[in-house]
Amino acid sequence: MSSRFVLERDLLLAGLSQQAYPKIATYHSVKHLELSHLENVDSAGVAYLVQIKTQFPALLMVNASAKLQVLAELYGVENLFEK
Repeated sequence: MSSRFVLERDLLLAGLSQQAYPKIATYHSVKHLELSHLENVDSAGVAYLVQIKTQFPALLMVNASAKLQVLAELYGVENLFEK
């Protein structure tokens, strides 16, 4: 993976269950995770993002949508995203 990676479309339990997204370890060389292209995110998607940030704390998660930020606030993880 390059130093910048873009997550697109949906980040939902169904896709995560089908392993449609990269495994957490594949983000080891990513410096910026672009979130502006995500259309729908559910609690499983937020958990996926939390796992990535926990594993790679220096990684910057940028351009989270207002919807994603609200969901993150509900779970108390809004500090994951760069403002």
